[in-house]
Amino acid sequence: MSIKKYEILLQTADLGSFTKASEVLGYTQSAISHIITGLEDELGLKLLVRDRFGVRLTAEGEALVPAIRALCQQNQEVLRQAAGFHGLEVGRVRIGTFLSVSVHILPQLLHSFSQQHPNITFELLQGSYEDILTWLSEGRIDLGFLRLPAPSHLECILLLEERILAIFPEDQAPEAERFPLEELRQAPYILRPDSLDSDTRALFRKVPCAPRITYSAKDDYAVMAMVEQGLGMSILPELLLKRTPYRLAKRELDPPAKRQLGVACKSPQALSPAARQFWQHVKGAAPL
Repeated sequence: MSIKKYEILLQTADLGSFTKASEVLGYTQSAISHIITGLEDELGLKLLVRDRFGVRLTAEGEALVPAIRALCQQNQEVLRQAAGFHGLEVGRVRIGTFLSVSVHILPQLLHSFSQQHPNITFELLQGSYEDILTWLSEGRIDLGFLRLPAPSHLECILLLEERILAIFPEDQAPEAERFPLEELRQAPYILRPDSLDSDTRALFRKVPCAPRITYSAKDDYAVMAMVEQGLGMSILPELLLKRTPYRLAKRELDPPAKRQLGVACKSPQALSPAARQFWQHVKGAAPL
């Protein structure tokens, strides 16, 4: 339990919730609370505080987290080397991802990798580009899927380039095969607020006046459902539009818009052996 309690603390702090941590770790909430309280008593410090948003690290907890992460990573390395004497290859890889990658890219990469390395496990954290950049800088994840180009301090592998498309209700699609960006100022537009990343901002900057935003939804699939019902049109990456159950018409933008997707890490040489193995596997698979 000596190392496990530190891992439980990290997981709880990373997820910001005793409930989510209990679901991931397979402990009851009360057991997790008891373990963390015991760790706080042992160290003589308050590490976590509750607020209306969940739980967060105290200032003392924030200061200790880098050393605790390093301790847990060293423990994983000891276990990996010990397993090597038995002919096993073990380890855990922490990956930051977002919806379209989680659905359309990551499963095939994990499947092909697990065929060769069945004892390596994965922990997936899903968030926005900004979340993933933060998690990489804080050491919460080993690898992160991102829109490229990424910040210069990260090492990246280009996975694919995809189109950004306009979507319409199937029975209300424009006849032209391309949708002029300037028409965004006239068409009712459904916005996903989180999509105001550099992709969408760059497109909006090309429009003489702001799009006529009539609805917003926080989920990509909610946007698709609203478009299907004729509430407006929207713009989404092509990868996200694959194998959807919604009756949508897609049009290329005019001028065309694209984005590049890749995977990033701070340094391949600094990765754990398991993470380095997966990095090499992704590198061998690219471009998809």
